Amino acid sequence: MKQIGLILLLTVVTAYPVLAQTARKVVPPGRSAERQLIELERQLSDALVRQDAKVLDRLWSNALVFTFPNGKVSNKAQRLAGQKPAAQPTRSGSKTINDEVRVHLYGNTAVVTVLSTWSGQANNEAYSSQFQATHVWVKQRGRWQLVAAHVSPVKE
Repeated sequence: MKQIGLILLLTVVTAYPVLAQTARKVVPPGRSAERQLIELERQLSDALVRQDAKVLDRLWSNALVFTFPNGKVSNKAQRLAGQKPAAQPTRSGSKTINDEVRVHLYGNTAVVTVLSTWSGQANNEAYSSQFQATHVWVKQRGRWQLVAAHVSPVKE
């Protein structure tokens, strides 16, 4: 009888840490990376609207390959050359909203699809367009950087 009590006591004491661990909300490792990438996508969209070369330089890898909707390809230096310093004012009313962001993790690489709506005014006319982008991010030296991007307009 004492042996059964001892076995029962040992079972409860051994199982307690496992039970306590499952009671806590544990964030799976991929969820943290997913949140980081969604935030980086928000920063990227905001920097593109503001044409903020400093932020884009930080987010884009030196090896960036960017494919425009017309099929032309450019690199980081070419893309940054078309941006302006953050101190300059942005186009009034221009904004972007990331309508849908999906993250697919593959170790230190992530493929992120982004459906976004760009709107504002150009030449005194309002515009609003949706784009679908595929972004490839790689985590190197502890931080995510965009290494490849392709953007296509969404046809209505």
